[in-house]
Amino acid sequence: MMIKKRAFLLLCCFVVLNADPLATFKGYVLDENNRPLMGTNIVFRETLLGTITDKDGYFYIRVPAGSYQLNISFMGYRTIRDSLVLRPDQVLHKDYKMTLEYFEIGGIIVQADRELLPSDAETKTRISSGEIEHLQASNLSDVLQLAPGVRFENPGMAEKRQAGIRAASVSSDADNNEYFGAQIRVDNIPLSNNANLQLDTRTTTASGALLTTENSGLDMRQIPADNIESVEIIRGIPSSKYGDLTSGIINVKTKSGITTQRIKFKYNFYNQELNMGGGFELSEIHHLDYNVNYAYSIRDKRIPEENFSRIAGQLVLTSKLMQNLYTMKNRLYYTRAFDERELRADDLNLTEKYNRDHTVRYAHQSTYLLSVNQKLEMDLSVNYTKQNSYTKRLISSDNTYVTDMMTAGTDTGMYVQHYISELFVRGEAYNLYGDLNYSNEFTFLKTDHHFIAGVTYRHEFNNGEGRVFDPLKPPVVSGNRRSRPRPYDDIPGLATSSLYIEDRIKGKLPIPFQFNLGARIESYGKDKPFAKEHGVFFNPRLNAILSPTKSTQLRFGYGRTSKAPSLAMLYPNDIYLDVDDVNNIVDSLVIVSTYIYSTSNPDLKASWQEKWEASVDQRIGGMGLSITRYTSTTHDGFAS
Repeated sequence: MMIKKRAFLLLCCFVVLNADPLATFKGYVLDENNRPLMGTNIVFRETLLGTITDKDGYFYIRVPAGSYQLNISFMGYRTIRDSLVLRPDQVLHKDYKMTLEYFEIGGIIVQADRELLPSDAETKTRISSGEIEHLQASNLSDVLQLAPGVRFENPGMAEKRQAGIRAASVSSDADNNEYFGAQIRVDNIPLSNNANLQLDTRTTTASGALLTTENSGLDMRQIPADNIESVEIIRGIPSSKYGDLTSGIINVKTKSGITTQRIKFKYNFYNQELNMGGGFELSEIHHLDYNVNYAYSIRDKRIPEENFSRIAGQLVLTSKLMQNLYTMKNRLYYTRAFDERELRADDLNLTEKYNRDHTVRYAHQSTYLLSVNQKLEMDLSVNYTKQNSYTKRLISSDNTYVTDMMTAGTDTGMYVQHYISELFVRGEAYNLYGDLNYSNEFTFLKTDHHFIAGVTYRHEFNNGEGRVFDPLKPPVVSGNRRSRPRPYDDIPGLATSSLYIEDRIKGKLPIPFQFNLGARIESYGKDKPFAKEHGVFFNPRLNAILSPTKSTQLRFGYGRTSKAPSLAMLYPNDIYLDVDDVNNIVDSLVIVSTYIYSTSNPDLKASWQEKWEASVDQRIGGMGLSITRYTSTTHDGFAS
């Protein structure tokens, strides 16, 4: 123990002795009317340093002494660029005044927030909180209507909403592959549907719309729009730090920082929504922000028994420690989403159905600045979803038979004509996620490099109670085919292990260029790191920009991505065939032989996609034009 203490003290001394001399930079950021601009970004260009202003427009940061190029930005205002020279132990106070960037059309002020020429090689779309506010969106799906290539749907929460990026409907299997391969990330933590085992619970509305999402993408209704700061949709070849996807990426950044407390209520004939949120300072190094959302939707005013309700909450504690060298965020999320189809008075089949999900997610995110240009980042997340699906209905058949045999064999059965069937499917899905990466910005041979390397591990499993029902009152009676209760706690988990590396290179030889070169290795298996039962994939990624003139640039890219199968694809329900060997209804005697057929696919390989892309971007006066040609080919796609 004494040796460990001495080693720790020596390490601390080494860090202190090798630390660069620090300087203090502080001041205020105001608007044209000398009012404070809270949440203004203060960024030291070509470094990993930065801060934001508080409610008084005040900022304070300690940085290593040196020369810096400073960017001060706030949405809708002209970005301020400044040069600083900070000496060791110097305290520099400097105030800034920002001016609006806008033009007027018929007295309406339109603020500029778009690049005329994309600065990133990846094909992507960014949507700001101002656009979301203008749209009056209620969930993430509504927000995506602003992105090109996304299939348009009427806004609202009446039906399930899944992400189709560059989607063209061909078949249900193709659609499900598209939805399943679209990765949604909230505050840099990926959400996953891999452990969803709500099989045979396809609750439908009166219009026939399905409300469950097993073997498909996440339901975006669970993410309230009023808590979204920005959304980034990556349609092209993503960075190598992103894995377990095929279709594309939706990066959601929730609201965070010291903001004014706000309450908002929205109402129309079908949807009601209440949102409350804000942020405040606890101390000089800690601030807390929160958001609470409630929403209720009726699909059809004539059928009030069919409805959807959502309760969502978020709590974020941000801490800046060690003189801003170490930043830590702890996030807690909760979502309760209920899809209901209650008993209707005119329903002779006595049908009742619901899907009820409770999700709790904790995320820890740390950033440690090793130097002005180097940092370590760590993301950890634990996601728990309690899923409960229920189906009740009248089963009526002409003197059919049932048996409760759970193993293959022969036994006496029982005649039934009609009964009330009740099926519960209770899942408890766990998603564990961890990512650690190192990044470094440096200049080599007159080119700027942003290098990143990291490792990712995910473990997903479901140990819920499973399918629960009386085997003598099965939910489906179709010929000889039957089903049985089934627990989920004996199903192996899914492990995904990844290594990735990337270098973003910028230079001018002889024209300005940008190359993003990366590669990712994905290993999919059962329960342990770097298991490979479901395949090992090498996924190279390349994106590039060439700028022959200041108004013209060419972009091109090539990349591969891969997606693990879900637990529901690997371990679907077994098929039970109950064959009547002796059937004498007069004597009420039936002898039934049960045959069990396993439908498990324990060695099913992951799906992968290959993508090519080329774009031309042209600036014409105050307008920008982009034309993109792409080809996406999915290999070993999943079918159900």
